[in-house]
Amino acid sequence: MSQMGVFGWRPQYLEFLNKPIIFVIFFGVGNLFTVLSFGVISVIMTTLESVFNLNSKETAVILLGNDLSGLFASLLLANYASSRKIRWIAIGMFAVVVSALLPASATLFAEYPALSNETSGPPAPDGGIPGLCKLESSGAGYTWDANEEAADYAVKNHAYFWLFVAGSLVLGFGGSPPGIAGPTYMDEIFTQKEFGFAISVLYVITFMGFPLAVLFG
Repeated sequence: MSQMGVFGWRPQYLEFLNKPIIFVIFFGVGNLFTVLSFGVISVIMTTLESVFNLNSKETAVILLGNDLSGLFASLLLANYASSRKIRWIAIGMFAVVVSALLPASATLFAEYPALSNETSGPPAPDGGIPGLCKLESSGAGYTWDANEEAADYAVKNHAYFWLFVAGSLVLGFGGSPPGIAGPTYMDEIFTQKEFGFAISVLYVITFMGFPLAVLFG
């Protein structure tokens, strides 16, 4: 296997991690978070549309950005990833981390109206922002009216739309090196008999990201 470390820094106390099965575990967890990042964004897209005032075209741009950048990265890696596979995998994993921080920062910068005692209850059925709607009593029970103040905040928050686009583009690029170089690198470090088991463990860990995305979303 390749030496463990960052550039010239290779501490001896990390050498015990330099084993094929440890690589599969870390690699699988990294892939899990790649799937989880895109999955959570997809699951909560309707909420993002309300909070950031996104239209259908803009949500399509966010979702397609991942695929388009992944396609470009795949063409690039087909020519340049044959050597130093482990370095390309590391670059991809770092890119996945950045891709998660970009949309997360948008939710931190976004402004939300102050909640009051009137803002508790089920989501609004008329497309209002859940948790940001005013409860009014009527003869038929309770009805919900969209909070105009929340809509104004959503218009202001629209400026952060490009952070979601950037996150999707970086995620598509970051997810490509592990998907392309990862299995071929594993084929080099495992015997033919071990490879089938190792690749099974990898994909079991990876595809746990889909149900977790639905759960956390």
